[in-house]
Amino acid sequence: MSPTDFAALAAYISPGLIAFLLALSLLVWLYVHSAAQLRNSRQQRLNELQESLRIYGRLAGCLQTSTQDGSSNEKQPHPNGLIHALQEAKAAPYLTPHLQEQVQASLREGDAFRRELLLKSLEREMNKLIEERRLVLLESHAPSWGTALWKLLRPAAGPLALVGIVWLISRLLVELASYSNVDSSLSNNAPSAYWLIGCTWMRFVSGLIALLYLYRLMTLRRQNDLDVTASHFPTSLLSMVIAAVAVFQWIGPEASPYILAVQLVLFLIGFRLTRGRSRSDRPYVGHPGLMKTDSAHQAGHTADKDRTSDSSLAEEHTRY
Repeated sequence: MSPTDFAALAAYISPGLIAFLLALSLLVWLYVHSAAQLRNSRQQRLNELQESLRIYGRLAGCLQTSTQDGSSNEKQPHPNGLIHALQEAKAAPYLTPHLQEQVQASLREGDAFRRELLLKSLEREMNKLIEERRLVLLESHAPSWGTALWKLLRPAAGPLALVGIVWLISRLLVELASYSNVDSSLSNNAPSAYWLIGCTWMRFVSGLIALLYLYRLMTLRRQNDLDVTASHFPTSLLSMVIAAVAVFQWIGPEASPYILAVQLVLFLIGFRLTRGRSRSDRPYVGHPGLMKTDSAHQAGHTADKDRTSDSSLAEEHTRY
């Protein structure tokens, strides 16, 4: 093709069509990039699950061997292989606070009772991780109809968020241009241009908050009963409510301050609802704090019985 043909083709294509093609190329690139990131994240998650299972399996084997060799509950020094496996368990990607405390307690106290408790906890955590790995592999290699559709829609969160931001900015510029020509002296009852401009900016901020929480809702990873993070249900529910409140912006610009205030209040409430009690705060069987509490309770109960028996003896002595 000659340069003259290129010039004729460039003159035929309008600048609007070129801008549309460039924007479409950007959106396609964002979709492909998001899909690649999600695929890499899923593979990394699978590798972390496999690494945790390998570390836990090695520790469980050492604990089972040590438990079978020493059946007494007296303190015994750990073998070198068991100590190495206990220290290695601290680096497991899916190590929970509950399991970490038991590993620390087993390192401090080398009795068989601690090892049995740790072995039971390890078996429970390994069963959870095995189920999680099964679900990840099923999602990757043999997804259901709904899961396959969600895998196609989830990478579109980035392009949709970009389109929404561009739409909000264009709407903001159009409304600011229209309100700048408003003559507030025409009517004393009409809202002033400054108030309308302020409501327009608040509507823009409210729309941005709704877009951000919709993006977070679409990119939120599903949790399958793992104790590494807090539950996703309060976060998902709050994200949906904050995004749904922005729909009431269609009532008019005067409703923007109240809608933005509701969104901010819901945002602050989220700190309270999503702050779950950590697993380390709930003592397990054999927890040092729980054992101290039980010992103090038993000592207090024994002291009360002694005082009761002493008072009854004193009363009988006085009676006779």
